[in-house]
Amino acid sequence: MLSYTPNEDLMSLPKYDRIAIYLFRDLTKDFTAETLPASIPFDQETVRRAMRRAVADGVINKEVANVPDIKYTYDARRELPAEVEQAGPMTWLQAGKGKYNLRRTRRKNIIDFENLGVDPTIELVVDQTPKFISALLGQDEQAVFTRVRNAGLISTFLGFQAMAIQGHHRTSVTYGQIEIDEVQAGIDGTQETLVPISGKGGQDKLSWSQALNLNTYGVQKAPVPGLAVRSLGLWRDNLNTVWIVEFSPATDIDQIEIVNVRRFTFR
Repeated sequence: MLSYTPNEDLMSLPKYDRIAIYLFRDLTKDFTAETLPASIPFDQETVRRAMRRAVADGVINKEVANVPDIKYTYDARRELPAEVEQAGPMTWLQAGKGKYNLRRTRRKNIIDFENLGVDPTIELVVDQTPKFISALLGQDEQAVFTRVRNAGLISTFLGFQAMAIQGHHRTSVTYGQIEIDEVQAGIDGTQETLVPISGKGGQDKLSWSQALNLNTYGVQKAPVPGLAVRSLGLWRDNLNTVWIVEFSPATDIDQIEIVNVRRFTFR
């Protein structure tokens, strides 16, 4: 049988975790740990039904209006709660407008840079951002992009000159709406190359579901045929160093790998 989090422990969790647990209980009430399927489809109404039950049980004070914000938490901020992952890692994936899958995956969704199995040498780069501009920057992904862009680190990483095409690009792919933080492009030798990028800083982190969005975007939304695609992730850690990783181009979340990683600090 699937185990349930004791109520005292449940109430100590963040609100979104309590909702995710009630959603998991709704989705898995007919399964055991042994019979849990590889993927469980659901929709926004399922989430709202779970929230209504949680309100009725006094587990949350009121429903959350913005269901996609709950999903975003597990795309970029933290793992799903332990009860949800008791039979192994799970990822909350988009499957259409207002439709989702809770999928069993081979690893946790949030990328743990401290346990990548590599320890790249920290490379010193000159901070090209003027001090006045630096003083105005926040702690989010846009601040990361500003410093990286001004220092030309994307081109340094790729080995060819890349140029920004579009920022905060919202578009739709086969499984729903996605947002790419920045799209760049350049010519690698003679190969025209599209470079979709996800950048995170502050409390937000990179994840395999974001890598899936980058790769799917590259396959489905390339503006001209024949482009190569190199998907990148940027992350600023607590030491204020910037990691740049390149993902393999697979469009199955379990087949995506990190094929290159470098780490930079500004001076």
